[in-house]
Amino acid sequence: MYRSLPVLVSGLLLLARPGHTQHLLPSTPDSVAPAVRSATWLSRSTHWAGQPAHRRVLVPALLFSAGALTTRRVELVASDEQVREEVQEHVPVVRTSLDDQLRHLPAATALGLSLLGVQGRHSTLNQALLFTLTYSINNMLTSNLKHLTRVERPQGTGFDSFPSQHTSAAFSAARFLDREYGQRSVWYSVGGYTVATGVATLRVVKQKHWLSDVLAGAGVGMASTELAYWVYPWLHRQLRKGLGERAVVLPSYLNGAAGATVVVVL
Repeated sequence: MYRSLPVLVSGLLLLARPGHTQHLLPSTPDSVAPAVRSATWLSRSTHWAGQPAHRRVLVPALLFSAGALTTRRVELVASDEQVREEVQEHVPVVRTSLDDQLRHLPAATALGLSLLGVQGRHSTLNQALLFTLTYSINNMLTSNLKHLTRVERPQGTGFDSFPSQHTSAAFSAARFLDREYGQRSVWYSVGGYTVATGVATLRVVKQKHWLSDVLAGAGVGMASTELAYWVYPWLHRQLRKGLGERAVVLPSYLNGAAGATVVVVL
């Protein structure tokens, strides 16, 4: 069972990278008028490099299902306690806050690349708005699932273990980086998912979460990004109709409070 952690690392990484042999979207010719070019993001955001919608949903669904079915509330497979015992027996005590910072790294990388002039699927402003929406959706889903399931943490410090917030944030950010820059180079995707898997592994090694928590967290995080990319084009069109060409409003959710962010492009 000591091999469970390497399996977790490699399994999450492989599951998170479906279909990277897909056809890439053709680039927009330089001769296309600026107005037409700026409108193409609406259609691009509904297609992840030509991947069918069911394939984009399949991996998050599998990860969440694996977590839900192995959690202590269900225990279809009693893997949580086994992995914890192996960690306690073979892994030295880990004291680091690296997982707190790494969970945001893939998203920060995407926005940083855009600011440096490396073109992603969307402009810097739209990337920022998309990630704000992604973060809000992810926070809402994870927080409410914690409240509904009330699974006790491995060290008995609370009943908010399922799913892992750190892991869901990390995989949400990794999916975001993959969405924006995966078509440029597969190594952006590999890097993002490697960081996210590292965060998930640290949460288990530090005994902050069960294996089921991080599996479900990975699924919730990836699903949050997919949902944001699906909703954003429609939301953007509707709000532009009502507020004019220069205003965008995004819903937000933080610590149980719902709100909205208004962005005005001058």
